[in-house]
Amino acid sequence: MTTPAHGLLETVQRREAVIECLEDGPRDKRALTRRLDVSRQTVDRAVRELEAAGVVERTAEGCRLTLVGDLAHREFEALLERYDRLCLTRDLLVHLPSDAGIDTDVLAGAEVVHSDHPIPHEPVRELERLVEDAERIVGYSPLAFPQHVSLFHQQVTRTDTEIELFLDAPLIERLRTEYDEELRDALSAPNFTLYRLAESLCPNMGLVLLDDALVYIGVYDASGNVRGAITTEAGAAVAWARERLAECRSDGHEVCLRSPFER
Repeated sequence: MTTPAHGLLETVQRREAVIECLEDGPRDKRALTRRLDVSRQTVDRAVRELEAAGVVERTAEGCRLTLVGDLAHREFEALLERYDRLCLTRDLLVHLPSDAGIDTDVLAGAEVVHSDHPIPHEPVRELERLVEDAERIVGYSPLAFPQHVSLFHQQVTRTDTEIELFLDAPLIERLRTEYDEELRDALSAPNFTLYRLAESLCPNMGLVLLDDALVYIGVYDASGNVRGAITTEAGAAVAWARERLAECRSDGHEVCLRSPFER
C-alpha cells in the first residue's frame, strides 16, 4: 500500500539531482537548467513536483529547499548510507540468522574481508593481526581451526594479554581430545578464562571484542567453512558485542583445569 511517506521518498529519490543543486542556497530555473544540463521543461516539471511535495518553494531569489525538503534529503542520504552497508556486507550476512541481532548501525564503518576458498586464509590472518596487537580479548566461537588454536595458545602463554573465551560445549570436548596439552597450558595461565556454553550463541558467527574498542565478526556457512569477516569500531557495534558477550558470561560455566586421570 502506497502511503504519503512512500510518495515523499519516491519524489526525493527521483528529483535528488535538483535537490542537491539547491543545498547551497536558492537558484532560479535558468541556473538549474544550466547546472543540470537539461531542458527548461524538465526543470519546470521537477520544480512543480517538488513544490507539490512541500520540498521546494519559490522565492524572489529563485527556488529553495523548505525545512521539509532539507530534512527529507538528509533522511534519504542516511537511508542510502545504511543500504550501502547492507550491500557491502550482504554476501556474509546471508549466512547469519535473522536473530543475530545485527542492524545497520552495527555495520557503520565496517571493513569486509572475504574468503575465496573453503579453507580460511585472509579472514584468519586478519584475526591474527588484531589479536597480536590487543591487550584484552573477549570472544565467542562456534568452531576452532588449527590456526585459531595455535594463535590463542601462543597469545595466552607468551604474552600477558587478558583473554576470555566462550565456546560451545561440544567444541570444548573436541579441544580436550585433539588439543589437550594446549588447552591445559592455557587453563594454567593467569590471563586466560574459558567458559562452556550449553547453547550456541550462533553456529555461523564468531565474535571477538578487542580492547573494548574493535569488533571482529567471523562468518561461517552451514558446512563450517569461513566465508569472511567484518571488522568495525562503530560505537553501536561495540555496545552490541558487549551485550552479546555479557549474555555468554551470564549463561556460561567456567572451565577449570582437571586431573589428567579424569575422564
